[in-house]
Amino acid sequence: MKFRTAQTTLAAAVDRVLNVVPQKTTMAALGHLLIEAEGKHVKLTATDLDLTIQTTIEANILTEGRVTLPAKRFSEIVRQLDPAADVEIDVHKANALITAGRANFRILGMGPEEFPNVPALAFKKGVSIPADQIRKAIQKTVFCVSKDETRRALTGILWDVDKSSMSMVGTDGHRLARISLPVAIEIEKKTESIVPTKALNQVLRLAGESIEDGVQVKLAEDHVVFRFEKTTLFTRLIEGPFPKYQDVIPKGNDKKIIVKRDSMTDALRRVSLLADNLTHQVRLAAKPDLLSLSARTQDIGEAQEELEAQYGGDEIVMGFNAQYLGDVLRNVETEEVLLSVSSPLAAALVEPLEQGEDENYLCLIMPLRLVD
Repeated sequence: MKFRTAQTTLAAAVDRVLNVVPQKTTMAALGHLLIEAEGKHVKLTATDLDLTIQTTIEANILTEGRVTLPAKRFSEIVRQLDPAADVEIDVHKANALITAGRANFRILGMGPEEFPNVPALAFKKGVSIPADQIRKAIQKTVFCVSKDETRRALTGILWDVDKSSMSMVGTDGHRLARISLPVAIEIEKKTESIVPTKALNQVLRLAGESIEDGVQVKLAEDHVVFRFEKTTLFTRLIEGPFPKYQDVIPKGNDKKIIVKRDSMTDALRRVSLLADNLTHQVRLAAKPDLLSLSARTQDIGEAQEELEAQYGGDEIVMGFNAQYLGDVLRNVETEEVLLSVSSPLAAALVEPLEQGEDENYLCLIMPLRLVD
């Protein structure tokens, strides 16, 4: 195999697929990239068996062929080559000579037969979803996803797709984020999937590169395929069931507190400096026209800050994890936020005060029991 292409083109392609390569693996081939030269194009493929990504670049193919090269080492070499130079890769068996300008490297790869069989990534027709909408939905929910592998369903995002809308839900059992967006999609029936976080983070990154274009999606029972111009991403779905999150979203939170988002975010950041390192607990006390934030750690000290707020009910005092509350505030992008509560030990809702037409975004946070 022998081909030539621009350094910038090759470096960008390697960056697109590199994040899928597992950091640690007992299967040596998973630490490699499969490189295939055919016709006028070069394909680069990476996989961890559950997630597969493939991207295509144009190149001057001198000799067609296939090889696998160690992903990290190959990436480091390509990044350091002269951006003004063309890169030539000449492979004999599994021995690759990489040349650019006056620099040359020789690295040993593996035969293509060592690389795992990857699923079929090509598809003729899928549903088209605006890239900005899918990016928004992922950004607004992925921060709530659990990292606990013993609760497998919670390590992904529940993705519902219908003809006129789509919604995503992420939760770790302590907090929850749900967003619904109006999207016109050509789909025969409603689908419900649990998509792994690692895959959606890759979708988020790739959708950012093609923000003006729609993302082509093929939905199946056990997998989903995303296509972005010349890059395709395949991921296996997580088997459910996903928790019945609708049952935990309160409908009777009658105490409504409206506060400036930036002011609350800044106050929370300052007050939480003296929050307990284990619980990260901050105390919120609401009374007419005032919201007070405070934190205390025994033998260290305490902090308190007051904010103007729109509230006219009886005084209520609640405790929350400062990190969770901060994550929510960073993802509610409106100038003012609405905090809805019913009692100190019931789930609280945080929502944008104003939302777009047919758009619905809410976050739920479970409280912490206050200890005097």
